[in-house]
Amino acid sequence: MCGWAKERIAASWTGELEPGDQAKLRQHLSECAECAHEMTQLTAMWDRLTDMPAPEPSRALQVRWEATLESLGGVVAEKPGLRWTWAALWPQQPVWQFAVAVACLVVGLVVGAQWQRGAKNEVAALREEVASTKEMVALALLREQSASERLRGVDYSTRMPRVEPEVIAALIQAVNSDTSVNVRLAAIDALSRAAGQPQVRQSMEQSLARQESPTVQAALIGYLVDARDRQALGALQQFAKRPNLDDTVRERAGRAAQQLIEFR
Repeated sequence: MCGWAKERIAASWTGELEPGDQAKLRQHLSECAECAHEMTQLTAMWDRLTDMPAPEPSRALQVRWEATLESLGGVVAEKPGLRWTWAALWPQQPVWQFAVAVACLVVGLVVGAQWQRGAKNEVAALREEVASTKEMVALALLREQSASERLRGVDYSTRMPRVEPEVIAALIQAVNSDTSVNVRLAAIDALSRAAGQPQVRQSMEQSLARQESPTVQAALIGYLVDARDRQALGALQQFAKRPNLDDTVRERAGRAAQQLIEFR
């Protein structure tokens, strides 16, 4: 029952747990001091994750952005003088007035397109630098000695616009060798964003044979089913024959293999 409860603690935080399971989990926590203590500790830790400050752009990027704004301000400041010059040179013939107006429109469209392209480049550079900063923070946290800090690193990786290859490699390493079961479970969940990559699914399939924790084994089985990894069918069938395997995990592996067969 403790294994069942620990698998559903995260789902109870996010509101994904069914009402019946939620009531069953609360009943177990009221009876099991160990699970209730773990629930209290993990809840407090995840609540503190939101206190992590967002990375700020570098000073160099801010200087480039201010220079761009100053250049645009200079153009705006010159507009009154340009308007006076055009007023003095404005032709009296309606035909020529129309021709000049069309020419001004064309020039304006071309210049506006150039400015817009420059602004998009600046914004793209800003986004790229912020994404790079987030990647460095996530990797640094994943290398920390404290399990709670490594959990923060896993959570930080989920906030990135896309999961970079180095972060994926660090998460796979966490699944394979982290000493904390909670860190391994969080890393499996974070890697669900990269489930479409064959090399990630293959790494999760290989990791299943190395795991000893029934909770982590069950999470990896669920990952392979959710990813519809048909290549994992043989590994799941072989895993289900493993001696001394938890009965619940063995049953889950058998159901998962059957699901993958049905996906075919």
